[in-house]
Amino acid sequence: MTTRPASLSVLVLTHDHDLPTQLKRELKEATLTVAKDCESMPRAKRPFDAVLIDAKRGTLTDLTSIQRAVDSPQAVFLAAPRDVLRRACEFLKGMKSVNGRAYDGADTLCLESYLESKLGEFVRGMKSTSGRNLHPMLISAVERPLITFALKETNGNQIQAAHLLGMNRNTLRKKIGELRIPVKREKPSKA
Repeated sequence: MTTRPASLSVLVLTHDHDLPTQLKRELKEATLTVAKDCESMPRAKRPFDAVLIDAKRGTLTDLTSIQRAVDSPQAVFLAAPRDVLRRACEFLKGMKSVNGRAYDGADTLCLESYLESKLGEFVRGMKSTSGRNLHPMLISAVERPLITFALKETNGNQIQAAHLLGMNRNTLRKKIGELRIPVKREKPSKA
């Protein structure tokens, strides 16, 4: 897994000149990139941790074009009125911490840290209640929603879901049977 940079990288799309100034004051260590709209954004694709969009001028089509231009799967997109964006500093400061400690860039992505903390709590709880066979129980608890979401994303297509999950289609079918996952293909609705 890759690591995120130590400083928070924020893209701000607004016509308001006061908003970026306030954000710079509040988020001293953050790298701020300010643009008026999607066309005036820097052309070089950089990974942003957060994208703040002035919602007064933004539409849903603007948001999808901005998401394509940013191309950062970990980015948090916040489209809101200026007043809400001004108050987003506390949330953005919280993004710099992982598990309550300051994010120093040496940690891996947040998913691994999140799973570590949650699994640690679960194992401690099971140890105190004399739980047994944690491995198969945890694997099935994680596999079931993962396979279900992959099937949902591929509209029930097991071959595409197996490819998405990186497993053989027969292995996927075996796991669907073992975990008793209902499989139904949704037919596209005609408008």
